[in-house]
This record gives sequence, C-alpha cells and structure tokens, in this order.
Amino acid sequence: MASLALSLKLPNPLSSSFSPHHAGAVSSANSTSHALLSLLTATRLHSHSLSSPLSRFSSKTTPSNPTRPTFSCKSYRFLDDREEDDDGEELDDCSFGEAVALFNRREYYKCHDFLEALWNRAEEPRRTLVHGILQCAVGFHHLFNQNHRGAMMELGEGLCKLRKMDFEDGPFHQFEREVSAALDFIYQTQIELAACTEELCIAMDRSERSYQLLGGYGAGQNLYRLELDHDAKIYIVFCPERDYMKTVSPPQIKLPTLNASEEDFLNFR
Repeated sequence: MASLALSLKLPNPLSSSFSPHHAGAVSSANSTSHALLSLLTATRLHSHSLSSPLSRFSSKTTPSNPTRPTFSCKSYRFLDDREEDDDGEELDDCSFGEAVALFNRREYYKCHDFLEALWNRAEEPRRTLVHGILQCAVGFHHLFNQNHRGAMMELGEGLCKLRKMDFEDGPFHQFEREVSAALDFIYQTQIELAACTEELCIAMDRSERSYQLLGGYGAGQNLYRLELDHDAKIYIVFCPERDYMKTVSPPQIKLPTLNASEEDFLNFR
C-alpha cells in the first residue's frame, strides 16, 4: 500500500493585510493583529503545503489536572491507487456540511481536501470564505505538528479573509471571533516562549526582529496539547517543558469550532 505524498495545491493567497477596522473582531486581539501584520510582511512565508503526514497530536507532558482527559487526533492516510480514485469521487460530491464536520472532528487534512474541492467550484464571496476556513484548517494542522510559525501565518491569513466578509453575527462571525482569540493565544504564548528561558527573560520589544523570532524557538517541540474540560469543550493548552510552568496553571483557550450549516453557506452571498 503506497503512502500518499502530501503535496497540496492550495488556492493562491488573496490578501495578507489585516484590516485595522473590521466588523465583529475580538477587541483584545487588535494588538496581536497588528503585530502579526509585521510578521507577515517581514517574512512573506506563503507556504501552504503540508510537508509531513498528519499523525497524532498530544503532548507527552503529564496533564496538570489528572482528572481532565487529554487525547490525540489520528488523521493520517495511507492510500493505494484505488483508494485515491475513491477519494476523488468523494471530493466531487463533497458538501460544505461534510467539511465542517471534518473540521470539528479535528481531521484537518481531509477537511482541507474537501474545502479545496469546494473552493474550486465556488464563486465569490463564498470562494473567499472557503479559502479563509481552509487556511485555518491548515493552521491548526501546523500547530499540532510543531510548526508554530506556519500555524500563525496560516491562521493570520485565514483570519484576514474572514474579516473581509464583514460578518456582524451568525456562525461565521462566531468562528472568526474564536479563531482571532486562538491566534492571539498562540502569539502571546510564543512571546513567552521566545522571551524566557530557565535562566533569564529578555524583553520582546515588538520590533520587526522580535516578530521574526516568534515561532522559531519552539520549532519541533510539543508545546500545545488538547484537553476536554468539564463543559465538554476542547481547549488548547500551552504546555512547554519548563520548570516554572510546573507551579502554575497552564494557559488555555477554546479550540475553535465551526457551527455553520449547509444552509448558512448557501445563504451567504
């Protein structure tokens, strides 16, 4: 059985600019948006390919709360030629609702495939909407495969596209808010990781150089795990293997979910 080469052809980037004024943005993330704009324009890393197969994502770090379950998501694929043909037929008939279900099950790789198929046949403004959600799926793939810089880049660009839609309410607006909060969380925890070691902390002065450093310090390390809380929601938990983190409750943020239906998608014009 042959292993599928994970070279993905994603839609061309539409925009990399954060709008300073957007409807429904999370106010606490405004400074992060401007900061990430500097990172985007400074590095121009528009690489959308997933360079390694998805496997499992979870930290080996012992959970801070032993009664709270942690878990991993298995979504790798090994395909032979016949299975590739079957997948092609499946993508031809895929629906937005199916893509949403995959996203919410954290099957980000297959979600990407479904969204790309939808993007190929969509018209504006749905085309930009699909592209934004697609980049968010790729971003979370990167995050749980230790490519933190790639995660910030893809989530940032996906968020740009969602904000261009000027949502004021509804499920897409809620998704935009959750992605914005998650991106702010990743940005802030990356600052902490970059600025502090076991021996000392340095000042992150919000210069262009500081932003370029983000995502590089923890490359290849399992810094984030998923936890299911008592409210049945899944949270991203920052869990670097640092001594000072053992005495504090690790920061966390709700993992974004998309609660949009096929009808919501078709009614969006």
